[in-house]
Amino acid sequence: ASPAPAADLDVTVTVTAAGDYGITTGVRTVTVPASGSVTLTVATVDDQTDEPDGTVTATVQSGSGYTVSTTQATATVGVADDDDPPVVDGQDKAALEDCGAAKPSLSISSPEASRSDATVDFEVSLDCRPATRVMVLLLPVRDGEIGNNILVFLTSQKPTATITLTIGGERQLGLTIGWAPGIANRTAQGNVAYTD
Repeated sequence: ASPAPAADLDVTVTVTAAGDYGITTGVRTVTVPASGSVTLTVATVDDQTDEPDGTVTATVQSGSGYTVSTTQATATVGVADDDDPPVVDGQDKAALEDCGAAKPSLSISSPEASRSDATVDFEVSLDCRPATRVMVLLLPVRDGEIGNNILVFLTSQKPTATITLTIGGERQLGLTIGWAPGIANRTAQGNVAYTD
């Protein structure tokens, strides 16, 4: 804050994120002390899933007792994924050829799981490296009931994503495409085969 406040000043900040890194988004209250400066920490979660790099953005909102700068109200920091790239069809993803003029096709694995497992992983992958980022809206299906949307982005550098779903009491658990512009096939799906 410039000038520094005479006493603690509560400031409203909105945190947004691009990418799935376990970041808690939404509105926060940040208290600026009389020194005029405070650090806002946004935690990420380290997982084992190879994902596209993302960003975290903090934006100061209007509030009581202060005026928001028109040029310094927002800050964005990059989040770099540190996981190893997945293997696609027995080959490293770097071995995939570019799609060229063709649209990429998408496949969704059909994994096996025991009902004693807590979760199951679906592998979603393209058969070639796209020229631009591909957005895929996926839908989990439990006993014919569609669950919450899952949005993933696939790129030439990261043409594969792992989607982890919890296992409940359903008789059938699957993952299917809901919307995918730029994809050649629109019917890719995978289902869990329970082993017990």
